[in-house]
Amino acid sequence: MPHTERLYYTDCYLKEFNARIIRSSPDPRGARVYLDRTAFYPESGGQPSDHGMLAGNPLLDVIDEGDEVAHIIAEDPPFKPVHGSIDWARRFDHMQQHTGQHILSAAFERSGGYKTVSFHLGTEGATIDLDSDRVGARQMDGAEELANQVVFENRPVQISFRPAGEVQHLDLRKPTFRAGDIRLVEIEEFDLSACGGTHVNRTGGVGIISIRKVERAKGLTRVEFGCGGRAQRRARQDFAVLTEAARLFSTGLENVPELIAKQAQDLRDAGKDVQKLMADLAEMEASQLWQQAPEKDGVRVVQCLFAAAEGKKAKLTAHAVGKHAGAIALIGVKGTPTALFFSQTPGGKANVADLMKQTLAKFGGKGGGSRDFAQAGGMPEDQLEAALSFAKSLLP
Repeated sequence: MPHTERLYYTDCYLKEFNARIIRSSPDPRGARVYLDRTAFYPESGGQPSDHGMLAGNPLLDVIDEGDEVAHIIAEDPPFKPVHGSIDWARRFDHMQQHTGQHILSAAFERSGGYKTVSFHLGTEGATIDLDSDRVGARQMDGAEELANQVVFENRPVQISFRPAGEVQHLDLRKPTFRAGDIRLVEIEEFDLSACGGTHVNRTGGVGIISIRKVERAKGLTRVEFGCGGRAQRRARQDFAVLTEAARLFSTGLENVPELIAKQAQDLRDAGKDVQKLMADLAEMEASQLWQQAPEKDGVRVVQCLFAAAEGKKAKLTAHAVGKHAGAIALIGVKGTPTALFFSQTPGGKANVADLMKQTLAKFGGKGGGSRDFAQAGGMPEDQLEAALSFAKSLLP
């Protein structure tokens, strides 16, 4: 089987290259082209594939097929030497994130014994999953500090190839079970890993490592981080947001968290006050409606419509009507969607759930409830009054 020479294995900084087409085949997106050599990285090990141009065509995908690398482009090029150029901004971003991941993973292992079980590099963020869900803020800060110290020291990052038999005796951060020659990425006196990805040649090229988010689930801790240009852009965004928040609060940046916490508490307190006032208002309105409703056989039926903005008050009012002796409430709420609330004094003669069921069967909508309280929605607004009158006609 033909073999594709992977130029990025030995020179991650190669931006352009020439190659010879070995063969090509049809692909749903155009053509699948195989070269004798390539600098394009195929998606592997959590790192996405490169973008760029090949034979004058935008590169749609790069696929690792074992000994060969397939290049997907829109048009099948003629069989002659072709030129490839890499989207360098994307490649260097991936190099920063991937080397940063090696450093951060090694820092977590060195500082707390936490091992990385997976790595994913996305378009916005990068993540590693640690083998424990008990990684606290102190461990996060310690690992981040250690990782950045290694970055600032600008240590060499060396790539080498060793036979699998020799590699088994080396102190790799994560064991490898590959056969043949193994590609090793070594960060001087800090980390040694088997890896086929692209990396910067010195740790200073990572720029900075910034932990952005931490999530814990199923025995793991997912750490989202950014390196280099990504960290810089996110820091700029954070600063812009914090500056605007400080402007709105007319305060300094350092006071924003305290003022947000106070504002949030004030809103919660105000919300509770509003709820209490609304409940008191509903009680008063329910009492008036009950008193005004005509009495028949010891039962007063309250039938009324509320405006669309009064949905919460309508429900509270229905419950409040039911607190009065010998009461039934048939209340509708206009708007989109509409709503119905039926209630009665607990243990009353009617069954408002059955009442609601028959009303919905005739006028549409969905809902349900219990013997003393039921609610529904989705009925056409122009049918509300007719629905309430129909429900009232069903009462014993």
